[in-house]
Amino acid sequence: MKFNEFDFKEELIAGLRDIGYTDPTPIQEQTIPIILDKKDIIGAAQTGTGKTGAFVIPVIQQILENPSEQTQALILSPTRELAQQIDEQIFALGYHTGISSATIIGGEDFGQQAKAIRSGVDIIVATPGRLIDQTKVLDIDFSHIKFLVLDEADRMLDMGFLPDVTKIIKKLPEKRQTMLFSATMPNAIKELANRFMDNPEKVEIAIEKPSGSITQQAYFVNQKEKLALVQDVLDDMKWDSCIIFCATKRGVDELERLLQKKGIKAGSIHGDRDQDERNKSLHEFKSGQVPLIVATDVLARGIDIANVSLIINYDVPRAVDDYVHRIGRTGRYDKTGTAITFVNKKDRRAFSAIQDKVGDQLEMLKVEDSSGTQKPNSSKEKEVKEKEKQKERTHQSDQKKKKETKSDKTMKQLSKKEIEKRNNKVQNLDSVEVILREDKIASKKHELNRKERKQSSNKDSSSKSTNDKSSSKRNEPVIPAERIKKATKRNQNAPKPAKGLWGLIKSLFS
Repeated sequence: MKFNEFDFKEELIAGLRDIGYTDPTPIQEQTIPIILDKKDIIGAAQTGTGKTGAFVIPVIQQILENPSEQTQALILSPTRELAQQIDEQIFALGYHTGISSATIIGGEDFGQQAKAIRSGVDIIVATPGRLIDQTKVLDIDFSHIKFLVLDEADRMLDMGFLPDVTKIIKKLPEKRQTMLFSATMPNAIKELANRFMDNPEKVEIAIEKPSGSITQQAYFVNQKEKLALVQDVLDDMKWDSCIIFCATKRGVDELERLLQKKGIKAGSIHGDRDQDERNKSLHEFKSGQVPLIVATDVLARGIDIANVSLIINYDVPRAVDDYVHRIGRTGRYDKTGTAITFVNKKDRRAFSAIQDKVGDQLEMLKVEDSSGTQKPNSSKEKEVKEKEKQKERTHQSDQKKKKETKSDKTMKQLSKKEIEKRNNKVQNLDSVEVILREDKIASKKHELNRKERKQSSNKDSSSKSTNDKSSSKRNEPVIPAERIKKATKRNQNAPKPAKGLWGLIKSLFS
């Protein structure tokens, strides 16, 4: 089917021709006739399938059929960027029609937006929060609204806009045509449809499934290795433009800074940037001035950027739907693209859900180091290797302990006894003999250690043997037992008997 087969006004046909629209996408082909038939509709399709054109084209056609000086259409969008993109498409398609539009979004001049609302533009494209702010200041007349569009409705609910959306809808005429477009169909969307839509028609196109034109790959990688892996991917692959998604605004800022330090030309975008910065970054990326942009999920939904050939999930998205939207930035329409996801240990649970959803479409890769050898492709394998190393260290330690001889243990015990004995008074000869025996064993142990050191440094084995024997003899106690008895008796008969072992030794030589 061709667009010129629809009974569109010539002015609209001219706009379609200007932007190169010839064949409608599946979602457009199925929804446009329903909308032109003035029925409520729920259109569900993955990102990148042309949902914006699916409602903008028939809304413009109906306004052309029944022109008015009042605002006839209200389109609500979850993000500023998406609202601006919708407004740009309205301008392009309606260039020859004279249809006017205005964006009511945060970060831009409040007064200028109020002026646009008062002027009675044909179509208002707004984010819910800023439109609510305008209603607090202006007495906006919504009584002539005929068409309400909720674009990326699931995302609006995720972002907490349901209360604002509800307030806005209650200000609109009950008799209107409502169009709800979403990439997913959670229960909250169904409840919203039941509350505010009149028996809507449903059109679903490949919901929640990534496009088959996208090559999906993943690496298991440590967090500290991600930056180096980004460089490797960018160096090894052929790509025209790349979006790198991070989980947090701080992560976006840090990664942009690190990439620039590495000499990689990169921009960034997230919710904390003011609108001028966001517009500038997005314009530079779309125009090709900056080939790479780092972003949060603010860039994951609805933004139509031509020729994005590479998506890198620097952080694994927490939900499968977010993964589908992120990688849907590439492989759009008849193009192909590659989506690569970096998975660390903390990401395993979230990534497992993604694997279950996409199945065999997702290819697991291994990281190669500079020498060309492959690193382990999962943190689990690294844990196993670390446990094996720890087990080996424990085994070596046990073996070392086993080499300790029986005499070593005996010496440790005797050493303790020696300390206790030296703190006590010598009572009789038997105790003296015990202490001397202990000293003798300690002396022998010391001599054995000395002999072992000599043996390792002296090549002459016979000379070592002679030295060891003579040394051993010189160190043996040579005090006769009779002399010890006399010394003990002499000490006991002294006016002030000496106490302890050292007193006895002193008596021997006095």
